Amino acid sequence: MKTALFKSRFAVVLSLIAVGFPLLLYPQGKYPMEPVSIEPGPRELASSRVSMVSSAHPFATDAGLEMLRRGGNAMDAAIAATMVTAVVDVGLSSFAGGGTFTYYDSKTKRTIVLNFEPNAVKEDVMPYKADRDGVTGRSIRIPGAIAGFHLAIQKYGALSWKEVLEPSIFYAENGFPLYGTAYAIMQDRYITLTMQPSGRRIFAPNGYLPPVGAIFKQPEMAATLRKIAEKGPDYFYKGPFAEQMVKAIRDIGGKATLDDFDSYRALELEPIRGTYKSYQIVGPPPPATSTVAITEGLNILENVDLKGMGHYSQSADSLQWVIETLRVMFNDARKYSGIPEFDRPLAQSLMSKEYAQAQYKLIRYKIEQMKRHARERPMQTAQQTPASDRHEEELGTNHVSAVDKDGNVCSITSTIYGGVYSYAGLFVGGIVLDSAGGFRSNPGERIISPIAPIIVFKGDKPYFATGSSGGTPNTFYTTLNVLVWDKNLKEAQEAPRFPNAGRLLDLDDNKVSIESRIDDKVAEELKKRGYQLERVGPYSFNLGGVRPLGGVQMIGIDPDSGIRYGATDPRGVGKAAGQ
Repeated sequence: MKTALFKSRFAVVLSLIAVGFPLLLYPQGKYPMEPVSIEPGPRELASSRVSMVSSAHPFATDAGLEMLRRGGNAMDAAIAATMVTAVVDVGLSSFAGGGTFTYYDSKTKRTIVLNFEPNAVKEDVMPYKADRDGVTGRSIRIPGAIAGFHLAIQKYGALSWKEVLEPSIFYAENGFPLYGTAYAIMQDRYITLTMQPSGRRIFAPNGYLPPVGAIFKQPEMAATLRKIAEKGPDYFYKGPFAEQMVKAIRDIGGKATLDDFDSYRALELEPIRGTYKSYQIVGPPPPATSTVAITEGLNILENVDLKGMGHYSQSADSLQWVIETLRVMFNDARKYSGIPEFDRPLAQSLMSKEYAQAQYKLIRYKIEQMKRHARERPMQTAQQTPASDRHEEELGTNHVSAVDKDGNVCSITSTIYGGVYSYAGLFVGGIVLDSAGGFRSNPGERIISPIAPIIVFKGDKPYFATGSSGGTPNTFYTTLNVLVWDKNLKEAQEAPRFPNAGRLLDLDDNKVSIESRIDDKVAEELKKRGYQLERVGPYSFNLGGVRPLGGVQMIGIDPDSGIRYGATDPRGVGKAAGQ
């Protein structure tokens, strides 16, 4: 029987036609300059019998598909798309950032994780304070992106390093049309972008930003990428370019050294695995906290008949269970130390069914008490909070999910770990340096981050891949919607989210924002139970309504037909498409 994740054969036909049409416009080997759609909004569920790429920008998805047409695999497609997003999806990721991917090799049936997140600076041992250090060189850690991308292609790709870099060089050199959301991001970040001379040269050489519709070129970045394509990661981590980065960082108060750059290595790791009913959740192990947190949350909710209660947009009971489970997940994720000998047993404990059962009982008791309070004093409701489109900022992050004709699957998240275009606004060779300083780590060691590129297996086969900006929460929501309520990928993307879920770290803070597509009766009941529920726009946006709050990219494989499906976040400008 066909699963609910993949619906409508008619949609497959329409999608195949839609995927084929752009190929008539852009011959093989060419990259488009005028995508059909470049603004946020719901998209159709994409379908293909061969492959699928879902990314944060249409140009990135097209670059991934071009790699597949040239004989590349899912790794080539995902890395090419990720690097194009670092050029065109402005300020959300960087070649001087970091990230993690989870990759399934269909030939060996093996899944691996590659961690290319930043290392802390060895000589920087002082406590980090965001208000004091955020715009200084202390906010910058040793970038891992170039090392990670190169190792991924060398070890698991089918194409050459130069071929995979080609699309990002093209868009950096030839530019791309500056779309509305990109301009709004630049406008909001104008002070950051012009904080250093290196940023002013790129974005405001005449004292103002380029207008919407202008072709935005980044020649310094293109020149740097050409060198990296020719010489590999050594150009970035050794010699004159590394010296430039070290000097630039130290000039604004950082303590990075050439040895920090020279000694950086991407880490290939065994993934960590959890279960939800008959499904297996596979993703990054510590020092990433994501897979553990998502598994922990699913383990807790495995004890609850959420499906019987109804979707959380229509059931106060379901919504409260999700809220309180998120609270437990987030607070447990703060327990990591960055010391492997401590963190590995902690992860196993947090992922155990026994621990989940104990947390389930505590949450159930809390919910029962809040419901009893609501029944005893039904007229006393929490104060309503005015709706707003502005919320706590997510990290500058992008995600790509890809599957190829052979069934290889890649789920990769890349990020600059801070505000859009970072906090210090420091560019070297046209590339903005990360803002990972606020993430916990030990000197010289990997940061502890919530990046969550996961692959969900049904039996021994990949079922779907998901990941997002903002780390754990959005990945958790989409996974939950598929596994609990049988949503397809498009429906899982469109389900309401909690824009300010980070507030739940405060055990006494019952202020919860949720997108407005929830039933009025659900909202009123939650208020009676003691929550201050803020209802925001149907697809929440940040930065005054211009920056998407979320960036989930999903692909799936129908276990019966093998058809590939894809969905991009309606809160962003992305695209899912296949061959």
